[in-house]
Amino acid sequence: MEIICDTSFLIALVSNPIKCLDKIENEHGKLRFIVPTFVLDELDSIERKSGPKKSMIAKTAICISKLKFEIKDIGKSKNVDNKILNYVTKNRRLAVATLDSKLLNSLKMADVTTITLSKNKIIIVNRYFER
Repeated sequence: MEIICDTSFLIALVSNPIKCLDKIENEHGKLRFIVPTFVLDELDSIERKSGPKKSMIAKTAICISKLKFEIKDIGKSKNVDNKILNYVTKNRRLAVATLDSKLLNSLKMADVTTITLSKNKIIIVNRYFER
């Protein structure tokens, strides 16, 4: 399953790494995390404009993204949430990983598979998995 990561999810990964990805992969197949270049741009902006703590988290999220995830150029956008929503509604086999409640609600309304975190648990909504 291919999963588009948004900024909030990457920041959460830095703050609190996911420990049970193996279980999800056993149930649903290999997970492939994709980070759009405009999400890296947003993290870069956070790194440059924020205080020391948030800046370091954004910098670490950029490094982890480049080392462990696939970086994909799917266009430019000033509104990251809208770009993600538009992209995944055109590419139905993709899921989105986010902690952004507004984006989560929009994705649920569009019947897009979402992955989020709550109380150190992974929650999958609108499950669609192709094997």
